[in-house]
Amino acid sequence: RVIGFALRFPASMGAPAFANGGLQVRPMFLKASSPALPSSLGTPPPPGSRGAAAEAATASGSPLGVGSFLAAASATTVCLRARRRRNGKVGKMARGQAPCRTRCLAAPDTQRFREILKLTHLGGGAGDKALSVNLDDKFYGSFAEIGAGQEVSRTFLKAGAAAGTVARSISAYDMRMSDVSYGQAKRYVTSERVQQMLTTEFDEVEKCLREVRGPECRFFAFACTLAARAYKSNRECEGWIGVTYQAEAGQPRSTITLHVRMRDPTAQQQGEAIGVLGTNLIYLVHNTSDPYIITSYLLDGLEQNVDSNSGRLEIDSIDFSGPAFPEGSWDPRLMAMRMVQLRIANGVLLEPDAVSQKYRMAVPNNLLYKRPLVVERSRFTPVTCMHEEVMGACSRTLEQEADESTKRPLEILNMQIDDIIQPTESEGADQRLTTLKRVATSELKQDGMLDLAEMKHMFKDKLIEEEIDALFKGMGAGQLGSGEFGIRSLLGLDPQSVGSVSIDALFSLTQDGVLAEEFLDRFTMLEPLKYTVLLSSISQTHDLASYLQRYTNQKIVVAVGGGGFSIGRALFNPDSYKNGSAGGMLEGLGRLFSQGGTRVFTYPNITPEGQILPASIPDGDAQPLYEYLVRTGAIVPISSSYLSPEARNWKTNLQFRLGSTEVRELIAQGSAEWEMYMPPTVATIAKSQGWFGRLRNGETFTANVWQFLAGL
Repeated sequence: RVIGFALRFPASMGAPAFANGGLQVRPMFLKASSPALPSSLGTPPPPGSRGAAAEAATASGSPLGVGSFLAAASATTVCLRARRRRNGKVGKMARGQAPCRTRCLAAPDTQRFREILKLTHLGGGAGDKALSVNLDDKFYGSFAEIGAGQEVSRTFLKAGAAAGTVARSISAYDMRMSDVSYGQAKRYVTSERVQQMLTTEFDEVEKCLREVRGPECRFFAFACTLAARAYKSNRECEGWIGVTYQAEAGQPRSTITLHVRMRDPTAQQQGEAIGVLGTNLIYLVHNTSDPYIITSYLLDGLEQNVDSNSGRLEIDSIDFSGPAFPEGSWDPRLMAMRMVQLRIANGVLLEPDAVSQKYRMAVPNNLLYKRPLVVERSRFTPVTCMHEEVMGACSRTLEQEADESTKRPLEILNMQIDDIIQPTESEGADQRLTTLKRVATSELKQDGMLDLAEMKHMFKDKLIEEEIDALFKGMGAGQLGSGEFGIRSLLGLDPQSVGSVSIDALFSLTQDGVLAEEFLDRFTMLEPLKYTVLLSSISQTHDLASYLQRYTNQKIVVAVGGGGFSIGRALFNPDSYKNGSAGGMLEGLGRLFSQGGTRVFTYPNITPEGQILPASIPDGDAQPLYEYLVRTGAIVPISSSYLSPEARNWKTNLQFRLGSTEVRELIAQGSAEWEMYMPPTVATIAKSQGWFGRLRNGETFTANVWQFLAGL
């Protein structure tokens, strides 16, 4: 089937109409080349039927823009589907289903940042957001809250016009009463329980109110089950929050669930924070179904820190399901990166799914519970054979200490991305929105793109001219050249070489944005190894130990060493503790080894000739401290007997002699030897990744540019 469009627009509709979404696009007539399309679709409308302005535009022969064509194509497709439904060719409408509504969609590469700007209450108070939802009587549902008060429903009830939104508010604190309402449960603060609550509440609203509210009403159910601060208790304050809703009238339900940790010291403060979070969630799903926008602004209004290290709430896992979030609409890996970048979480766990073979988010409370852990920290740029060898040797050493009742250690790669996301003060919702509005209003052509002159004008106070030139070039369609790394656009943000870049991509609002490209290049190389990955910006090892000790009471091992690793530089360097510990190195080491729950296993060094030597020890004043920690068992040098047979033999340990730094140097030099130091499956993937090509050509960005991009 081929459809030809002839489109004209009123001359009075200029660029602002496009920017504000006010343009209504309709096809003037269609040339249909398929008998499946009714012949009436190919007939131009009679003169005078389109209005005087439209007739004048048709006569003037105004040019048609690409974005306008896409909008019209989308609208026409919906119209055709609606016509087919009416003719009985797409099945009957379900009872109570709303009539099909024609929607005009903007070009996909310019939609997301405009959609954010339409959320006019972002940066405002929870009451204002609740009132804006209450004023829409076509969005209606129930609130079920257990733990931390009923602050979400309270916010909507106090905002005014609550009768437009609140069908009921319920709180079944007693476990037996909760079972009567939602069915039996073994544990009450779980994902399964919040799903039971959401399903029950939504079904109840649908059954009781659909006939009264009509097919155009979108129903929702909000639920949370939380373990807040209790009287005379020091338990973990965490829980589950979710919303089930109809993104469109008549559409099957979609669901968002998230796991949250509460960090406020009192139950009252925790309840207030949950009230803001729940209000944000309902406000966002009322206005958008974009998973990246929803996640990015969940903590709007909660950016203020209780201390210098964390916020009031931490969301460490989130899931989207249903027709509003079709397959491919969100990537758990990129979502995890976004959550760490925006301080929504200090760390996000990702585990390989045995069925889909893809990575998914995991809840630390469940995955790490009573598990011995072996964790290896690195940026993995790139991952090498030595990383695998160190992990395996440390796991074998720990297993030798365990008894039969102890679970097998869980091996975790702690992927540090602090070099590319570099959290800064500019990442609050207010600051991000301010910058986005400034860019949008300065966008002269109103096409969602920025040229080099516009970038230099807007960001001259953030970057020097040479950095802006490099960024613009890096975001363009520069070819990497042929060879073992293939041919690929540097970052793919200007695929048509039109001399401008997408605002969505610049602000990392798309899956092919600058930060996303760099992150995925690294993560994709880890995937063949099938390790659990902890994505974090935690820079200090003792902070990592504190993070892991929240979730397990078993032994934790930090695996280090191999190649030319220096423990003196890694753990006994006083300068590395200046920004993370008020008490310097002594405080950091004290926190790392507190209560004996965490130890450091050191893998021996392998020389360029293949000789195995004991791990290097720190010099000077740090040496007695190191020796003390070895004597007390806090630092454990690994015996050569736990090395793999290939690593022990100088004739077969060539692939274990270099680490990431040395491999990067080989790649930058153009040497072909880099491949032997990486696992074969990883090397195969690496050849197709443009990251190595950028490294070879010296086209990576400066730290200042990465910080600027992360701040957006």
